[in-house]
Amino acid sequence: MKSVGLITEYNPFHNGHQYHINQSKKLTNADVTIAIMSGNFVMRGEPAIYNKFTRAKMALSTADLVIELPATASLSSGDHFAELAVKVADHMSVDTIAFGSENNDIKTLKQLAHSINEIEQSESFSQKVKEGKSYPRIISELLEHHEALASPNNILGISYLKAIAKNAKNINAISIKRENAQHHDSLIQHHQFASGTSIRTSIISQDDHWHHVVPKDIQHLYVTPHITLNQIFPYLKYQIIAMTTDSLKNIYTVTEGFENRLKSNIYEATDFHHFVKLLKTKRYTYTHIQRLLMNVLLNIKPTDVTSNIHAVKVLAMNDRGRQYLKHLKTAFPERQYITNINKSNAHYFTNEIKATHIYNAISGQQQTDFNTPVIQQYR
Repeated sequence: MKSVGLITEYNPFHNGHQYHINQSKKLTNADVTIAIMSGNFVMRGEPAIYNKFTRAKMALSTADLVIELPATASLSSGDHFAELAVKVADHMSVDTIAFGSENNDIKTLKQLAHSINEIEQSESFSQKVKEGKSYPRIISELLEHHEALASPNNILGISYLKAIAKNAKNINAISIKRENAQHHDSLIQHHQFASGTSIRTSIISQDDHWHHVVPKDIQHLYVTPHITLNQIFPYLKYQIIAMTTDSLKNIYTVTEGFENRLKSNIYEATDFHHFVKLLKTKRYTYTHIQRLLMNVLLNIKPTDVTSNIHAVKVLAMNDRGRQYLKHLKTAFPERQYITNINKSNAHYFTNEIKATHIYNAISGQQQTDFNTPVIQQYR
């Protein structure tokens, strides 16, 4: 069976995602579509608006298989996110990865991926790091502010291409052009497509604008948000106050004395966004800081972070997805494809299980990795 993989967050699922899946199927003639999706915490450095089980159910309206991306991937830089996602795709024997981009020029993106790999080994790169500049700014400067680097999906696409070249040369890549809505649009401006940011804003504001930009047959899943950043902050504040400076220093992505900034600013902060502004420096982007804070909340340490995929967790599948999974288990008996977590396999998913428990403790949701079977229908 020919497969196409999509690396996603679906926060939440919308018409643009449905378009992406359908175009990916069309351009690759794939028999099966595999969504590799972030769990309860996403790359923006925040909890997903709906838990991973609800979002997997949304995705099953169009995709055939939904696989959970490791929690530490979602709370890492774009390159590590891409590296682990591509390794999951390789574990799933994906033929082609299809990603969204603003310019849809795969040749240019591949050239940029090659150039960035070379730049990262250069003395100029090392010098600019020492000057305290952020990674995106350094790359932009050294590539003379190439216009493709101004678009977030292009940048992430480049990371996928770098990861494929490094770890999975057998996987092809195609780009799907984003339609209408821009990645960071804060308001819904089109009747068919909108950004995830604007849809979350609409749902949280309890207006009905989001109804036009999500598939009609899954609108019943878009209930009151499971969790927001405002709910997270008291728990995060407690964690930072309770932890010692040395303990904070041992959290994943906390480097260069940032533990001291956490301690010195937490008492002044009035809410999550205020805290992030107090922590901001020229070296770190807002998104990097938010991901760092989620690592603090989840108590993720460098030793918890892996670069290898030993098993994957299946969140949802339809009949076609089940058929493909059966094929994989026969073709690759040494690989682990987990449909139900239990005591014998839970050690593969320690971070994901912990993230779900903490998400539930704050949100009041009840679905866990142990009591929620693989989702097989979305209605």
